[in-house]
Amino acid sequence: MKTLLTGATGLLGANLAHLLCSQGERPRLLVRETSDRRGLKGLSYEEATGDIFHPAALEAALRGVTHLYHVAGTVRFDPFSREDVARINTQGTLNVMEAARAAGVRRVVIVSSVAAVGHGTLDRPATEESVYNYEGDNPYHKSKLEAERLALTYSYGRMEVLAGNPSFIIGPYDVKPSTSELVLQVARGLTPVFPSGGCNVVNAMDVAVGLQLIMQKGRPGERYILGGENLTYRQLLTTIAEEAGVRPPKILLPDAVVRVVGRMGDVVGRLSPDLFKYVNTAFLQALSIPAYVSSSKAERELGYRPRPVRLGIREALRWFQEEGMISLDKPLAPPGAEV
Repeated sequence: MKTLLTGATGLLGANLAHLLCSQGERPRLLVRETSDRRGLKGLSYEEATGDIFHPAALEAALRGVTHLYHVAGTVRFDPFSREDVARINTQGTLNVMEAARAAGVRRVVIVSSVAAVGHGTLDRPATEESVYNYEGDNPYHKSKLEAERLALTYSYGRMEVLAGNPSFIIGPYDVKPSTSELVLQVARGLTPVFPSGGCNVVNAMDVAVGLQLIMQKGRPGERYILGGENLTYRQLLTTIAEEAGVRPPKILLPDAVVRVVGRMGDVVGRLSPDLFKYVNTAFLQALSIPAYVSSSKAERELGYRPRPVRLGIREALRWFQEEGMISLDKPLAPPGAEV
């Protein structure tokens, strides 16, 4: 068996690479020449240089591969990066699926998102069978929904395709950083307020384990939500603050203010899309939603068992500290502290 992993230098990809290598496997990683490899430090792997938009690089990377984890993607919600998000998440996935079929890959697990599923309440969390119910024009949600739909159409004949749908991921090796940037912001004392909504939050390593379980036990053509804990944003930010040793947010950010700021960002953000990537309607409107999901299908069929989110927060903080992204003098919870 030979395994290829795309997106290996990102948060989830690096955690999956660490998992596979810890089990004695030497996976092949498709890595761009300019990618930051800090998250892969100390691992023994086979590197294939290139990306998902170069047919020759994909062909070479997939040579002899029987199992493929397609993790490469981008997380952007703003309307200013719509074309890039669709190109990377949707067209990129299509490129990988075409190349995988041509190479004779037997089993493929793609990383989708709960953004392609929908949202529910604490009493009735969304499941894999839920009707997609996100409102508005969110480029990321649409790109993941379409990418998942296209990928699963390739599950026929000798190639089996499955999807893993992680929720909001927190953990170490987030070199950009991406979703774990929230941990950094709280640790730096930059989040005095909290929005009214909530979401499902999961440890990066738990998602990596879940993807492996999907690869080993999942039913072809199926998707599996890989979540952790359903938390209000106040609960999440407070937990991060406790682990970082800073004051938790105390002020509720009114929904009306969120809407006004979002609309302002829609206009002003065109001048500097990167600066306003979190200040626009598409991103901010989600902060007022109770976006809760259930991982019961993965737990029942695969034996998926997510750990407390506090562990992922702790691991992320320690890695950020080791990399000098937060102060080495900042006191953190001891490694063996009770969770």
